[in-house]
Amino acid sequence: MDQIRDAYLKPYVTTVPEVTVTDRSDGDECLILASDGLWDVVSNEAACEVAQACLRRGRQRWCAEAAALLTKLALARRSSDNISVVIVDLRRRNVL
Repeated sequence: MDQIRDAYLKPYVTTVPEVTVTDRSDGDECLILASDGLWDVVSNEAACEVAQACLRRGRQRWCAEAAALLTKLALARRSSDNISVVIVDLRRRNVL
């Protein structure tokens, strides 16, 4: 299917992804993947500060904690869109 078939939304919703490529450095700690429900109300800097604060606590589930906190922050700032947040720990080498 090359496009979601909805007469009301057509042609605004497509299955064509937005893809970007970013070079990583050895110092990169995490990747924050989120919908515009987060990014419309939370700056890149604020999101990174939340993620780094959770990382410094040293807990095993820091990614999940940071994602939950960012979601709550977006809700507190009255985001008017759906909010999805996933954080990937780039420091982990042996995940499986």
